[in-house]
Amino acid sequence: MKTIQKLLLIIVLLATTSHLFAQSNGFTEIIKTGTGDATKLTQAYLSPLFKGIGMGLNSGWYQSAKAKNLGKFDIKFMATTALVPSEDRMFDVRNIGLSSQTQLAPNQNDYNSPTAFGSDKRGPKMDLKDKDGTKIGSFTLPNGSGLNIVPTPQLQLTVGVIKNTDISIRYTPKIGNNSYGRFSVLGFGAKHELTSLIFPGKVGKLVPIDIALAFSYSQVKFERLIAIADQLDESKSGKNLNQRVEGKFSGISADVIVSKKLAAFTPFVSLSYNTSKTDIGVKGDFIVANPLTPAQPYSTITNPVSLQQTDLAALRGNIGFQIQLAFFRLYSTYSISKYQAVTAGIGFGIGQ
Repeated sequence: MKTIQKLLLIIVLLATTSHLFAQSNGFTEIIKTGTGDATKLTQAYLSPLFKGIGMGLNSGWYQSAKAKNLGKFDIKFMATTALVPSEDRMFDVRNIGLSSQTQLAPNQNDYNSPTAFGSDKRGPKMDLKDKDGTKIGSFTLPNGSGLNIVPTPQLQLTVGVIKNTDISIRYTPKIGNNSYGRFSVLGFGAKHELTSLIFPGKVGKLVPIDIALAFSYSQVKFERLIAIADQLDESKSGKNLNQRVEGKFSGISADVIVSKKLAAFTPFVSLSYNTSKTDIGVKGDFIVANPLTPAQPYSTITNPVSLQQTDLAALRGNIGFQIQLAFFRLYSTYSISKYQAVTAGIGFGIGQ
């Protein structure tokens, strides 16, 4: 049961960025020093999540170089599990560019803090200082999940459209609730078989393999309303603070695929170039106390975390197979890039 709870935690981590600072004096303390340090800590803590989701977005689009015939289709459900390497399970707080206002507390013996996929233990204690070097607060960096995998589910429809070409669609309308956030998925892919172009005429019929090019694009959007515990409520502040997490993950993949159909079994290998990007932010107004300035006891900081980055831009090798038994399909792929990943799934379809 504990493992299941941790897996659920990983899935919703992207919608709970404020968890990073929900320790000690909390999120409102860290943003007193400015939005830069809040963004850097968010980036360091959630970086494996961003990379793992990028691997998932670009995985599972195909299991064969052979394109589907016109009107033939399959529907498949898969899940990609990205494996977080040891070097991405922790980060050194001294090496992420924090300002002089966010520093390790005295007598801290360990400079390393777990990422979201690091060990299930607290990170070091941090002190917060104003511009004059006076301590104004402190917090402890959060635990990791204790798991070293990033799961990403995929639901996909693939249809043959014209000769030697099929297209794939991934779509999920906005679903969810106020507790866990709302998610939506949109993606499309296209695969074109090249065997007859490379080996025209009768030669192509003698070639024992199928060759194809494929392209895909996909994105996941999410939003979640958040409420920081030490914030003034609406009746005291006089306005709706509209505190929320918003984000978008996107991935692009271009692939060269080689496969060979052997009765019901089709193995394949491929080489692809993958990119993935993250655009995530903590939005809204956040009211912070200013205990050292009685004339202005509160101030408001807007949109304290904003992060746009490229997580992956690298070649990836893939090896996998498809088993087709009448209407039933079984899929599996192993991928090697910055992260290793395993994709597995089942599907149902009509025709080749």
